[in-house]
Amino acid sequence: MGFSEMSHFDVLMIGAGAIGNAIAREISKKQNISVAVLEKEPDAAFGISGRNSGVLHAGFNNKPGSLMARLCVQGAEGFALEAEKMKLPFKRTGKLVIARFEEDRSQLLRLKEQGEANGVRELRILEKEELEQLAGYPAGEAALWSGMSGVFDPFAYTIGLAEAAADQGTEFFFGRKVTAIAKDQDFTITAQNLQGGRTEFYSCRILINCAGLYADEICKMAGIDAYTIYPCRGEYHILDRKDSGLPTLPIYPIPNEKEGGLGVHLTPTVDGNLMIGPSAEYLPEAWEREDYSTTDDVMGKLKCEGAGLLPSLEKADRIRSFAGVRPKLSPEKQGGYADFVIEESEMVPGLINLIGIESPGLTASIPIGRMVAQMADEIRIRSGSESSFVSVSETTVWPDSNKQNHFDLAGTNFMEHDKAAGKEDCQGDQKMLCRCEGITEAAVLAAYDRILKIGAIPTVKGLKNRTRVTMGNCQGSFCTGNIIEVLKEKRGVDPLTLLWSGFGSTMLTGCMRK
Repeated sequence: MGFSEMSHFDVLMIGAGAIGNAIAREISKKQNISVAVLEKEPDAAFGISGRNSGVLHAGFNNKPGSLMARLCVQGAEGFALEAEKMKLPFKRTGKLVIARFEEDRSQLLRLKEQGEANGVRELRILEKEELEQLAGYPAGEAALWSGMSGVFDPFAYTIGLAEAAADQGTEFFFGRKVTAIAKDQDFTITAQNLQGGRTEFYSCRILINCAGLYADEICKMAGIDAYTIYPCRGEYHILDRKDSGLPTLPIYPIPNEKEGGLGVHLTPTVDGNLMIGPSAEYLPEAWEREDYSTTDDVMGKLKCEGAGLLPSLEKADRIRSFAGVRPKLSPEKQGGYADFVIEESEMVPGLINLIGIESPGLTASIPIGRMVAQMADEIRIRSGSESSFVSVSETTVWPDSNKQNHFDLAGTNFMEHDKAAGKEDCQGDQKMLCRCEGITEAAVLAAYDRILKIGAIPTVKGLKNRTRVTMGNCQGSFCTGNIIEVLKEKRGVDPLTLLWSGFGSTMLTGCMRK
């Protein structure tokens, strides 16, 4: 959808990751508020929110008294209830931080004390025998056990938040890259429509910058030069589910405080794969920030460091590698973590900036949404509006709205969906499109319809994020052709224009025969 004239909203977000969608969902609970989200990618969960370990962090790695620590703990405490409401795949697995050598024990004690200062529950030190029993192999001399940690599906989570916001009236505009921001009484935002090539204009009373890796550039467009994002790339291996003896809970090393992350760790996904990673590599200033390349050198190091935590990984089969990039506020020379920046700009009233929201931003996204909704509410009251955005106290976690939400479908595991839903499309509900993951035609068609419902642009990656097609051992060799064919037959999609992921990623160049 494009506009020849200005389109106005009360509140506008830049960025449809987990943070932006959580904020939009929180603010759009009020029926008299118009809310919009601009996102440069074709769909939700294509950026930072879809390129991570999918770990629910407890909050013991964060500095006491920091905003990062407080919001992380709040997110961890309330997550199980919200996952249940969303029907989101989630496992409270617990987590181990391993001291492989006795001299590392003091680091475990330091993390435990730090976590307790943050209010983290269920932390204790495990000795060698209990550690081996829990991990399933001789993992080290001791470990920190975190009972509040877990794993979840970051794709389903981010998309579920977008669907809930959309059901409450939020309008999403995908494929819109913001190019300029002006402020008079209201904000005027210029955006390039990457699908249609048009220049579009939007205005809003309150502008919320949750642009992730480009949050500092959005600030600069608004006349604020106070922030610099330092992109830090992390690469991962994904192992085949058939490998036996893999851990069923995340296993971490003692973190190196100078590095950009928590060290190479082992993370089981909610679907049974194991991930090794991430690495931590600051990208040079001249490089593209979204350089998601994987490299031979780092891939070799990942396997070596993973085998250091679990020796049997030397023989495990890797089915795929991928990378994510953290939007760090701490430069490479400094290392470590800078605190989240979540504040209304003093220079530009009405602009709320979220800068440097790296890990544990996914865990903290729900309380961040509540916090920013409260800030937007205060701006609205200050401007003399009679109604407010926030209808509940901050201590309430995602209360039921007076508007119908979409969570019952948003978080559905489509292997279960195949059994219980999609029957209205009975022509396809029995045909298996993806053998590796057991995904049927009905599930793929339902996912395609969900993409359109929030205004996103259909891609194979968007279908993958909603159903797990192409995620199995063959990595799409069997099912990609099936997906193209069924979308052509059942939804009228032109195979020559169907995108694999981002703009410009068409898979086919022409037809061999008509």
